[in-house]
Amino acid sequence: MRLSSRLSDKSKNTGEIESFIDLERYTVSPEEESEDLQLISAGDFIEIQIGTIMQPFYSTVCRDSVSFVSPLKLHCLIINKSMISIDCELQCMDYVEGNPSCKNCNHSVQAWFLVGADDIFAPFPNVYVIKQNFKLPENIKLPVETEDKFTEWLAKAEIAHKERLGAGAIIYLRSILEQITIEVGDSAGVEIRKRNGSMKPFDQVIAAVDKECSIVPVIYSDNGYAIFRRLSNIAHGNADEETALREYDPLRRLVVGIMDNVKKKEEEIKNNAELKKALDSIGFSNGGEQSE
Repeated sequence: MRLSSRLSDKSKNTGEIESFIDLERYTVSPEEESEDLQLISAGDFIEIQIGTIMQPFYSTVCRDSVSFVSPLKLHCLIINKSMISIDCELQCMDYVEGNPSCKNCNHSVQAWFLVGADDIFAPFPNVYVIKQNFKLPENIKLPVETEDKFTEWLAKAEIAHKERLGAGAIIYLRSILEQITIEVGDSAGVEIRKRNGSMKPFDQVIAAVDKECSIVPVIYSDNGYAIFRRLSNIAHGNADEETALREYDPLRRLVVGIMDNVKKKEEEIKNNAELKKALDSIGFSNGGEQSE
């Protein structure tokens, strides 16, 4: 596998790859330096052979998903023998000069990748993507930004966490936790507000909603929601940055667990409605055949 494949697919961004430094052009040994072999070290900017990077984005002009690709010829900055930085411009594969839609759409995205490795000069280095960032122009969005708001917020929480912004990541998770609980509670007719219309304390809200709708994973609802209360305190700002980063993963599991449970409930309601409709159409809505 080439490095471009690791950079193109988030699910495969760690593992062994083919060498991406041309050892017929570059060397790290001063003794081997010659007219044909350029000596390289930390801080050098060199051409690399990694293949073509491909990333999916969404165009609000085309109202469709489009693939953006890098040039075949790329360069990297050598930070040290275990890390490189790659800057490149990704171009829309569907761009056609003169096309009115393309004229109104931005057809390039600036991309940056920070890649770690056991040894970048090895024949088959093991690499991992430390960070990646895309400077999105107007009209171009990440695919996840076209999904429901909770999935979008979760993706933004992930981005903030990877940037070591613990407080920012927790704010997105807290927003999901609160908003999805309130929406489920309102839909189910759960009493989550006081007589004056203001919201009850959130631990009371989620306990009431969970009692009626079973949205919280069992591991968090056992023992009087003790685990939830600890995580909830962090989500509401009662912790420093390092604590927020350290507790991000368990809080994320709680939020994802609630999202999954809500989706299952929605699917059950949909299936039940479709079943009832089917039974109505054949005369079984009252538990038996219609008599003539």
